[in-house]
Amino acid sequence: MKQNDKTRLLIVDDDREIRSVLSLYLEDDKDLVVDTAGSGEEALAKNGASPYDIIVTDLKMPGMGGIELIKEIRKQEKITEFIIITGYASVDTAIEAVKLGAFDYVVKPFKLDELQIMINNAKDKVNLKKANEHLMKKLEDLHREIDVYSRAKQKSYSAD
Repeated sequence: MKQNDKTRLLIVDDDREIRSVLSLYLEDDKDLVVDTAGSGEEALAKNGASPYDIIVTDLKMPGMGGIELIKEIRKQEKITEFIIITGYASVDTAIEAVKLGAFDYVVKPFKLDELQIMINNAKDKVNLKKANEHLMKKLEDLHREIDVYSRAKQKSYSAD
């Protein structure tokens, strides 16, 4: 599999140990390119340089938290899927995260294989979004081509 065919995943957590454990665990997935960020601000900068397909982010971090990160990235990027991880679970934050388009929400401590399943499901959704975007572009191109052909045909009829 080529590097650009792989799913790009960013782990965002102010806890270095969590970033390290998740990164080490997920690097075995040959379909993923895993990167990390220690803050919401760092994640925003990295995503701005090259958007990620999936962002696994802590909810509460100093500075920019997970909710704010989702809001900022959603302004420019619609394909990215978010998985929120938190030790501070509440119904309100879960609802807010889902309303903003978070793919899933998991409470610490969690099992790594559960997170892997969430990531695999998010990968599937990202791939569907990309395929849909590609097909929509092809359809728009086809409509433009038909329009150009129709105009050319009408010009030839009016010239006769």
